[in-house]
Amino acid sequence: MEKANKRIIYEAVLVHNAFNNELNGYSDAEYSRYHQQNADWFRSFSNRFNQILGFTGQTIDEFMAYVSTIDLTQEQKKVLVELRKEPMFKKLMGETALQQKTELENTLGNKITCNGMTFADENGARVAVKTEQQLEQELAVYSVKLSELLSSKFISEEQYDNLNQNLDYIYEYYISRSRGEQLPFRKMTNNQYEKIKQDAQKNGISFSEQMYQVTQDLRYDFDEVQELQSQGIRK
Repeated sequence: MEKANKRIIYEAVLVHNAFNNELNGYSDAEYSRYHQQNADWFRSFSNRFNQILGFTGQTIDEFMAYVSTIDLTQEQKKVLVELRKEPMFKKLMGETALQQKTELENTLGNKITCNGMTFADENGARVAVKTEQQLEQELAVYSVKLSELLSSKFISEEQYDNLNQNLDYIYEYYISRSRGEQLPFRKMTNNQYEKIKQDAQKNGISFSEQMYQVTQDLRYDFDEVQELQSQGIRK
């Protein structure tokens, strides 16, 4: 089976399992709304995989069998690249890969983190996310290191494929965080959702408009810390 097909199966199974996990979260008294929104995202990703690949079956096992036998067209590859650029998709893949970060760190001999500079004010400490340039440089260094470990036979080709893919998922997620793309997908309690709903009614706007305003306020704070970090790096 081609590596591209294996990757699709891996991602689709993760999406399928994540959807089922979020369904279990519907009974969470504190975060049920958050789990419901995540489930909607993961359902949409599954539907898009099916549409892109022309799959008309029902089960994940049927999907795996189907994808293992097809030859991907250039158009399918192009659309899959666009799907993988979506912040929520990066969040799922990145957070899943982070569960295996210890193996990567042990292999590379370095700690992997996106935490940048820390700043303190009257509201407490705020930690910036490393800049996109810093993260891209780290990714390049670690990618070369894995290639060298493969060439020296310190790791097998299978280990290399798994580690390198997880490295990419993690840094795609970190870079997305550095851009502020992950702010709309932050974990929120039911009470926080209710507060936004009440504020929307008070302000005479829709829930989505009120949510956008709240996220924008968070974005201003985020950008402020990122700019302070950039100034510190330039000095």
